[in-house]
Amino acid sequence: MLACALDAQQRARLAAALSTRAQTEAVATFDGLRALLKAPPRVAAVVVGAREPGGESARRIVRELAQAWPTTPIVVYCHTNWRQDTDIRELAASGAHQFVFAGVNDGVLALRAALATARRQSAAERVMHHFAPIVPAPLHHVVEVALTRADAVTEVSALAAALGVHRKTLFNMCRRAKFLGPAELLVWVRLALAAYLLETTRRSIERLANELAYPSPNALRNAFRRRVGRPPSEVRSTDGLQAVLDAFARRVSAHRSDSVARGVRAGRRTTR
Repeated sequence: MLACALDAQQRARLAAALSTRAQTEAVATFDGLRALLKAPPRVAAVVVGAREPGGESARRIVRELAQAWPTTPIVVYCHTNWRQDTDIRELAASGAHQFVFAGVNDGVLALRAALATARRQSAAERVMHHFAPIVPAPLHHVVEVALTRADAVTEVSALAAALGVHRKTLFNMCRRAKFLGPAELLVWVRLALAAYLLETTRRSIERLANELAYPSPNALRNAFRRRVGRPPSEVRSTDGLQAVLDAFARRVSAHRSDSVARGVRAGRRTTR
């Protein structure tokens, strides 16, 4: 379900951009949205106006939504006088994922693109939240870039380019952190994002493989079997993202053990 708190004109523009099969619940005020979300069905995204007709900024409602529904994408629809909304940056800091501006980028295709981008950004944030405790801090930006550009960053060369560094620099970053190499890290990041989307959406394996630029649906299925030990259909129906996180943590632990063992062997050779 798409929930929105918009004025009549904004609701009409949004309705024109959505599929007729999309379930939408629309209200005119932020309080109405709060009441709607007290016990809602699964919410795919929320769209709110930057200000209510009475003038209240959306900062508070966006912050409430981000705290209560951390997995839900939030799009803020700014009115024609958006240039007077000096709190755009504060709205972003409060948890808004994307902004739509009346008369600028609120056409049918632009609205659809904004919703899709908000969903990707929200998914990337949630996966990063779970990856952060496992990945060394110096590599967090690497993971963030891989997550936010998952449809384009599918190889180490593309990841290095997105980071603005040379491939060798990226390898050295991972080596200094005593972590997995960039190619394997990228595989795990993309797999975690796929698992999260399996868990939180109704997307088919075929659609996910296409969105994340896997060579084929079978390539995505094989990646799950090889790394997690289970097909994606089983992961979706059981523990979702946690299945990948657990497998990733085991792989990182094994890598660290191997690194220690190699260090011990190297030390013994040196003392002989």
